[in-house]
Amino acid sequence: MLPTYVQVRENGVFILVSPPPAQDILRLFVDRLFKNDAYFKDLDYALFLDLLYGTKPVTAKNGLPTEVRLASEIAIFAPHRKSLYRIAKITPRGFAQYLFEPVFTEVTFETPVLGTSGDRGISSIAEVTQKTESRQTKLDFDEFVAAMWCRGVTFGIDADAVRTVIQSGAATLIEIAYQREPTDSRDAQIVEEKSDLRQDRSPLINANGKASLNAAKNYFPQVIKNIPLLRKIPCALGDPGYRVTGATIEPRAPRDIDLRVMSGPGTRLETGAQGDIIVADMDGFLRFDERSKKVEVTATIENRSGISTKSTGDIKLDVDNFVEHGEVQEGRIVKGKHMTFRSAVYGTIHSSDGDICIDDNLSGGNAKSNGGNVSIHGRAINASIEAWDGNITVNYAESCVIFGKSASIKHAVNCDIVAETLQVGVVEGCAIVGNMIDLSSTLARKDKETIVSVLLPNHSTLESQIIAAKENIIKIDAVLQRNAVEMAAARADPKLAKFIELGDKIREGKIELTTQQHSEWQKIFARFPPAVKDSLALMGKRKSLLDTITNLSQQIETSLSKLYCNIKEVLGETAVQTLRTHLDLRGFQNLSRSELKISLQNMGAPNKKIFSGCQGQLKWQYKAQ
Repeated sequence: MLPTYVQVRENGVFILVSPPPAQDILRLFVDRLFKNDAYFKDLDYALFLDLLYGTKPVTAKNGLPTEVRLASEIAIFAPHRKSLYRIAKITPRGFAQYLFEPVFTEVTFETPVLGTSGDRGISSIAEVTQKTESRQTKLDFDEFVAAMWCRGVTFGIDADAVRTVIQSGAATLIEIAYQREPTDSRDAQIVEEKSDLRQDRSPLINANGKASLNAAKNYFPQVIKNIPLLRKIPCALGDPGYRVTGATIEPRAPRDIDLRVMSGPGTRLETGAQGDIIVADMDGFLRFDERSKKVEVTATIENRSGISTKSTGDIKLDVDNFVEHGEVQEGRIVKGKHMTFRSAVYGTIHSSDGDICIDDNLSGGNAKSNGGNVSIHGRAINASIEAWDGNITVNYAESCVIFGKSASIKHAVNCDIVAETLQVGVVEGCAIVGNMIDLSSTLARKDKETIVSVLLPNHSTLESQIIAAKENIIKIDAVLQRNAVEMAAARADPKLAKFIELGDKIREGKIELTTQQHSEWQKIFARFPPAVKDSLALMGKRKSLLDTITNLSQQIETSLSKLYCNIKEVLGETAVQTLRTHLDLRGFQNLSRSELKISLQNMGAPNKKIFSGCQGQLKWQYKAQ
């Protein structure tokens, strides 16, 4: 009895493949069939291997929805035919050999035996005897498959080679079957979800299409929150192989990867339809920690290779914090926010709304912060330092130009310094301009005296406003003088006097009117004589101008009262003066280096001098003339 998945009809032998039978069950059926002296006639051997050993499901074809045709029939394997087939030699190298040679089969046939001749001389057949003789025959491929199965070769027969030898009838030793090696397993892989996650040191392409040799395309990869970074492609076991005996050759075990151990600070692991993905959990800089083997997104970029033409080129950073452990090469530009440099800086550092900290020296370079502070813990030599909205702190500065809202310097030599508030320990041969100045000691440097200028604020705008207000008061007083007779008469009139007195109190702010009361007052005011109305209006304007003059004068006085210069000890040639110029402190920024030196070292008129000498001390506070 055949299994239900095998259908034998007049037009062939069919295997049901929806669903397909299990391969081990199908191989067991074939084994029993062949060992019970049967075989498949007109066998589709390629389909036979796919059904028994294939790695992919066999699908119906030729318009048949649920079955495939395997052979034309199941035939009996006659014993005399079965004996024609030898045992194949299975080699350790994974193939089987078979010696083909001529084959013979015994054929039995009847032969008549003649008797004696009669009167006419004709012999009659006395009896019929059976004779057997050996005749050459040919092997059959379908029988060969069944015979080899029973002799241990169940897989990998080279059907074309075997058919060719059988057809030729040649005597030859050939390889008839080959084992199939397993396909290689696929190790788990990590793929990058964005093309710009790696450093790209190729030249930056500007908006005009030209390459910039001073900057790299993407030296510090930066990412935004929730963007996918790395995705895991799962490992996959390879397809098994088979020896010619049908024994399974297992594929190697693939190597797996656990993305959880790679997800570092600033990232998170998400599992979805596309598998495991490491996603950025914050805006920042992407880095791979060599020690922990983790992918991290940090707000701080830490670089150890230095900033140079060969390594990074010029850098523009979008993250808040940057730490550079290597040197910054001369000519290189670094732009960012909060930046710390552990080694010497020879290039240009430009911060926007952040702080610059240099632990080593700033030599021949520039450090500029718009909206932040600049700190140099080493030495600043022949450098430019600028922080108009912040504080500048320098341990030692020589031959530097320093601009800042406030500056604190332990030792300054041959420097040009402009700051609103300035505290310096030792000053040697410097030119200083500021508003509030504290110096511990001053002396000359190689016959170059120290010049300290207390910059008087530029009050020209306020002073012009005061002058204009005074001129308007003079004009108002002239009109009031002309209207004095009419005004006196009005004050003498009992009916008008009380309203004029009310107007005086309203103008002086002694009485405050509601909106409705103000409307009623305007109606009363409209009934005054013209000269009285003009005088009352001008008196109000005159008071407003006097208040303006008072406020402007107080602003000037407050600004001037902050000015001072203190020198604890004068040890060498030092000159201190007041300096009035059309420039404010920021105005010095736009001067060239030579123009700045001339402006800072310019000695004013003798009456502007506060101190001049080579010893002593100074404690000076501005007093209005």
